[in-house]
Amino acid sequence: MAEVFPFRDPSRKIRQVSYVTGDVTPDGRELLLNVETERDGRIELVFPTVDLQHLLTLLLILGGKAALKGKFTAFSETYQAQPLPLHGVSLGIGPDDKGVLTVEVGATVLSFSLPRDSMAEIGRTILGMTEARPAG
Repeated sequence: MAEVFPFRDPSRKIRQVSYVTGDVTPDGRELLLNVETERDGRIELVFPTVDLQHLLTLLLILGGKAALKGKFTAFSETYQAQPLPLHGVSLGIGPDDKGVLTVEVGATVLSFSLPRDSMAEIGRTILGMTEARPAG
């Protein structure tokens, strides 16, 4: 028997998603998602661009929980991620004295906590990649 989510009405049917596409409205204020399901066809969703950060954060947190429960980890060798257009990145120290990596992609700003000792490695990598290379 399938597990029922504790917050979900058991009389409602869950539809499994098989494919998702999307677009942005011409004014950039809303995101349009076309969610495809195997049995029920297409469902169209629209949400304000300002909610994108909250949606992405929710999906990342849920993905982390799923990885812990299912012992699943995405490996770069087995999954080709779509490169995102990075608008900004910074390293800093959070209020708990842990390192913080902040990434800006479009209308979204995400911050990741990381051990302080890994910040030096990230910094060295960035510096090494930006060093001038001899012509030829």
